[in-house]
Amino acid sequence: MARPKRKVEDVTAPLVKSVLTRLRAKLSLAGIESWSTNIRTVLLNISFLIIVIVLVPLIIGQFQREQVIIEPIAVPDMLANSGLTATVVANRIWDGLSDVKLAARTSKDTVASLPDSRRVEFSFPDSGLSIESLIFHLRRLFNAYETRIAGEFVCGDADCSAGQLRLRLRVIREGVDIVDLPPIGDKQERACFNDAATGILGILDPFVAIAAASETQPLKARILARRLIRSHHKDARWAHNLIGLVRANAGEGAAAREAFRAALTLDPDFLPARINLGNSLFESGDMTGARQAYQEVRDREPRNVLAAEGFAEPLLAAGNRSAAVKAYLDAAELDPVDPRYFTKAGRIEIAAGNPAEGVKLLTRALELDPGYLPAFAELGAMYLVANDNVAAEKIYRDAADYAPENAEAQGRHGLILAILHDWAGAALRYEQASALAPETVAYRREHAVMLQKLGRHDEALAQLEDVAKRAPDDAATYLAMANGYRDTGRKAEAVASYRKFLEVDTSEDLMRPVVERFIEILSQ
Repeated sequence: MARPKRKVEDVTAPLVKSVLTRLRAKLSLAGIESWSTNIRTVLLNISFLIIVIVLVPLIIGQFQREQVIIEPIAVPDMLANSGLTATVVANRIWDGLSDVKLAARTSKDTVASLPDSRRVEFSFPDSGLSIESLIFHLRRLFNAYETRIAGEFVCGDADCSAGQLRLRLRVIREGVDIVDLPPIGDKQERACFNDAATGILGILDPFVAIAAASETQPLKARILARRLIRSHHKDARWAHNLIGLVRANAGEGAAAREAFRAALTLDPDFLPARINLGNSLFESGDMTGARQAYQEVRDREPRNVLAAEGFAEPLLAAGNRSAAVKAYLDAAELDPVDPRYFTKAGRIEIAAGNPAEGVKLLTRALELDPGYLPAFAELGAMYLVANDNVAAEKIYRDAADYAPENAEAQGRHGLILAILHDWAGAALRYEQASALAPETVAYRREHAVMLQKLGRHDEALAQLEDVAKRAPDDAATYLAMANGYRDTGRKAEAVASYRKFLEVDTSEDLMRPVVERFIEILSQ
């Protein structure tokens, strides 16, 4: 007997009903909430994983970083009222640290500092957790304390006068080191904070502090560098190198080379000492040794610009001018923003009788830095020798305009303008130079001479008299004063100034017989 056939609907209906039931359950509020919770959990886990991947290297890097934090320095009310607040003093110390590092002129890495007010803190919203606090606690856990600088101004008398104030600083690490500075006195503010920075670096990075003083105090720098070496300091190789540089500057080539070799004994891969050794060997006439030193640097660091520059000098000494120029141009490619390589190459071309090529190279140097004195002086001198004063004036004008804070650039342009009899333009440039370098009497004197040319004799004489008080041994000032008195009919004062010129000027100057004749005529 045949079995009855089941309808298709009878088979599919329960399945459809089950799917609809499940779908209604998923789309219910409870289902949607459960589903969204799962999605949120997955997204949060992914986000946390990303944060860990990103932040862990950041935290490790910050933990390992030797950063020095400068806290606000306590100041008396009178300083705070004058604008020198606690935060400002911290910033001034930061400036001083930068000045000392620049004065050291070293490629060695040193401590990184930052005022506490300039720190940027990042914290996670609604959690109260910040990266800085995490790093702080990690440092405390591993006894790797962050270096902090704190301190205050100490009054030197009952009135707490400005000249008697002393700055006391504390360099805080595992322990506390004190930096006590002498009373401020008449010292300039910037010099005071530079002294503070030198004291700080004397504790945190003594080599940089020593190197900063090596130019003005070479003997002291040598002694302190020798102490670093004797104490087996980690910067002993840098100390040997510094001693070598001080010796080289003093003309003690053999002793300098001995110091450079001592640095290389400690570290054969110490490239600054090997470069300096090559330079010293070149100065001694050992071209083979110099080339070998430069080649060893290049073998270790193929794109070392100092080695590329070093190869040029022996080539030039051997008479191979074209190869020397190519070496300087190779150096310019390695350091494309430094104008000195184009300048040196241009000087070689001019000396070789190729002025057009030399001008092209010097112009390229000035395109990089219109205020680069060696380049524009070389180019300007070439135009002056050729009596092309107009072209020379343009070179000096560009330099003066590019470096408005450079007194020398202003003074040089003033000289060229005076040669061209542009008295007003020259007076303006000399006035700018005088304002930038008030201690240089030559700028003030030449400014007064330009005022004389413009017929402004009263202003000129007043300025010259002031210059004579500041620099009583400057013979040119008395000559300019005498000329001014003579031109305004003040014969007695002119004669007195001419005689003062003869008294101060002990050289066999060609002006002496002229001045004697003026005295004779004006005395009649």
